[in-house]
Amino acid sequence: FIFFYFFTFYLLYLLTYLLLTYVTYVRTYVRTYVRTYVRTYYVRRTRLVVVVVVVVVVVVVRTYVRTYVVRRYVTYVTLRYVTLRYVTLRTYRTYVRTYVTYVRNVRTYVTLRYVTLTLTLRYVTLRYVTLRYVRTLRTVRTYVTYVRTYVRTYVRTYVRTYVRTVRTYVRTYVRTYVRTVPYVRTYVRTYVRTYVRTYVRT
Repeated sequence: FIFFYFFTFYLLYLLTYLLLTYVTYVRTYVRTYVRTYVRTYYVRRTRLVVVVVVVVVVVVVRTYVRTYVVRRYVTYVTLRYVTLRYVTLRTYRTYVRTYVTYVRNVRTYVTLRYVTLTLTLRYVTLRYVTLRYVRTLRTVRTYVTYVRTYVRTYVRTYVRTYVRTVRTYVRTYVRTYVRTVPYVRTYVRTYVRTYVRTYVRT
């Protein structure tokens, strides 16, 4: 009975010891496994998050830089085209103004010249009548009408020829200007296309 009692007690003690040892082993194993898993998972997760954040930042910065550069270039090209257009229009406007001023001056000159010739003819006519004592007024009238018709025809022919020359000059200038505008447009388009292609390739 005593042997059986001691044997049973020893067996229970051994089983309890083994059970406790097994439990502590399992606990330590589980703890180490969980810790290593959590650490590796956390490290992988943090690495993945860092990589994703870096990729997103790079993509956003690249897109922003591209849009900024494209907008800047488009603004530069547009301003350059507008400046060229404005300068061309200003020069054309100055040419037109100078032409109008020249025409006005010519008109004033022709008018003054015509008035001077008319007054001179009247003076000469009166002087001729006074000095020569023309008997009949018919001769004087015919002379005056002849001189007036001569002066009028001369002035008309002069003004017509001048107006024709000015018209031809303006037409040729406008035609050359209209021909040069498409050349400037095609030049700007080809320049922009080549620049954008080279930028996209780089």
